Amino acid sequence: MKVLVYGSGGRDHCLADSYGDSQHVDKVYICPGNPGVLFTPKGKRGLIEVVRITDFNELADFCIEKGVDLVDVGSENPLEEGLIDVLAEKGIHAIGPRKEYVKIESDRAFTDDLLREIGVPKPEYAVFDSPDDAIKYVRNIGYQVVVKANGLAAGKGAIVCDDVPDAEQAIQRIMVDKVFGDSGNRVVIEERKYGEEISFFAYLDGKHVMPLKMFARDYKPAFDPDDTESIELFGGNPNTGGTGCYCPHRLVTPWLINRIIKEIVNPFVNAVYNKLGWDYRGVLYFGLNLDPYNNLDVFEINVRHGDPEWEVIARKLSTDLFEIGMAVQEQKLDTIKQVWNKQYYVDVIAMEGRSRASRGWNKGYPGRYGKGHKIEGLDEIERGIAIYFAGVDEDPEKGLVTYGGRVLHVVAGAPTLEEAREKAYRNIQKIKFVDHNNNNANCMRYRKGIGL
Repeated sequence: MKVLVYGSGGRDHCLADSYGDSQHVDKVYICPGNPGVLFTPKGKRGLIEVVRITDFNELADFCIEKGVDLVDVGSENPLEEGLIDVLAEKGIHAIGPRKEYVKIESDRAFTDDLLREIGVPKPEYAVFDSPDDAIKYVRNIGYQVVVKANGLAAGKGAIVCDDVPDAEQAIQRIMVDKVFGDSGNRVVIEERKYGEEISFFAYLDGKHVMPLKMFARDYKPAFDPDDTESIELFGGNPNTGGTGCYCPHRLVTPWLINRIIKEIVNPFVNAVYNKLGWDYRGVLYFGLNLDPYNNLDVFEINVRHGDPEWEVIARKLSTDLFEIGMAVQEQKLDTIKQVWNKQYYVDVIAMEGRSRASRGWNKGYPGRYGKGHKIEGLDEIERGIAIYFAGVDEDPEKGLVTYGGRVLHVVAGAPTLEEAREKAYRNIQKIKFVDHNNNNANCMRYRKGIGL
């Protein structure tokens, strides 16, 4: 069988790698992909091939020509641009929601209203189209909030606020300065919750739902809480698309999994199928909070695999991913048996840190970051460590170089969380991003506390 994964980040590389492990699959295309994929064992032997096609109709023609059996769209932007609709028109099997259904993620207010209507627990919230009205609201309510861009923002659209001035600044950045573009035309202001974050996934086939009976812990802030020097230098500790992850979450129990399915997943999927009448075939990601009093709340729902959560959950999952994908297409998810191995997995993300620019300095991800830094040390990585590439490019002289803020994922597995952590950190320390403007210093940055 042949599979095409659409996307270019670490999650998409991980999807391609997982399909490459299937007993049914002898070819995986990744489009548009990234050059790092070709530096991996599956890339070197041609099992995974990078294809660069940007036009959706051309991509559909390519799938027909090559006899692609399944397309998995990993990222939210092509979903919102209607890639699934184009593929469906040409009879190509694909995993992912149609354009209309992407508003679950791209319109937070729509989803929040739906959750409130069906009685699924979520924090108190209000929606604003005017920055002045939003500012009046945060001055009056008296409790801490999270200010969220209503549309897609690459996982960075939520700003966690400690006080009213913080909230006012967040409103200014999102609605006036437009740091997330048109996604900031409207904001959702939500009560800030404290507790443990949980990332939970479910597959839908239009008739059935298959909640993955495993969940992960993502780390959103750019810096570790005790990294006061970096936080001071950066002027705060902003949210990112994720700086690392581990699985299984230390809270994983059959009791809590059943609660999540009963209180959140099933009511929401029932609303998608029966209230909205949607033939949704793909993935739903539930971002949850469990507070100290054991109350569950939904703080976001996305229409694709999480990143970096998928990089650890995919390693933990022993069920053949191609069989899951075909079950989504054939509406046979009720026949799939979930198998999970006994390992723990830790993903530490190597990010662009502080580097010298032509004038002054780049602060590093998620602020302005440099590009074109040579990546060294990959040949020293131990066997059994998975490297998933995200923000990379290839330079004719330097070889593999940095291109994005989150550059690559180092994923290690072991029988205990402590061993997996130690392995991941031992290997990320072998990697260097060479800052050519600063005496070839290492400008790579990563969080030290993933999994603690």
